[in-house]
Amino acid sequence: MKKWLFVLLILSGVGVWQHQKVLTTYASFFTVNNPSKGADAIIVLSGSAATRIPRGLELYGSGYASKVFLTDEKRSMNPKFRKFFPTNAQLAEAIIAELGMEVETPVIPSLKGGATSTFDEAYDARTRAESEGWQHLILVTDAFHTRRALHAFESVFNGSGIRLEMAAAPNAIFREDNWWTSDQGISAYVLESIKYPVYLLTSRNVSFVRND
Repeated sequence: MKKWLFVLLILSGVGVWQHQKVLTTYASFFTVNNPSKGADAIIVLSGSAATRIPRGLELYGSGYASKVFLTDEKRSMNPKFRKFFPTNAQLAEAIIAELGMEVETPVIPSLKGGATSTFDEAYDARTRAESEGWQHLILVTDAFHTRRALHAFESVFNGSGIRLEMAAAPNAIFREDNWWTSDQGISAYVLESIKYPVYLLTSRNVSFVRND
């Protein structure tokens, strides 16, 4: 009995000691960050505008592409209060002014009156990319969302010959190496372990996965 108790204590100690490495490795799996210069356009996906838009503008300012676009997200809220919540375009305009930049961020029109999933954004983006003759795109989204977003876009863009790259947007609350210390981090990465497999099994919108 004492021997087994000793072994259990040792294993528990190793688990506590290694937990940060294990959790960091888990979170790092979801991150794809490989933007390169020379892209035809930077496309900022809808969702966390406060992190994604600044990252897209940073890439623009560093010369990764000469154009920045936003996606058209469906806003499901009470119409009476909608005026109190700025759109992505309005937020982008405010952020650009705050940064002292001069750049337009047009919205890619939605094929269905507003995207409700990353797949929807991918279909919208492919339509625009093919009409413009784009061959190289950088997609901007939160770090935890990059792998799932890339899968959605690769599925939709299959056969197009268009090169897709991801740019992970950081945030000030959590990272891959500390996400378990905040409610937002836990929510993001635990839910991603559910959302990502769902995306692997489908190539279209699923109503129970939010557009983030």
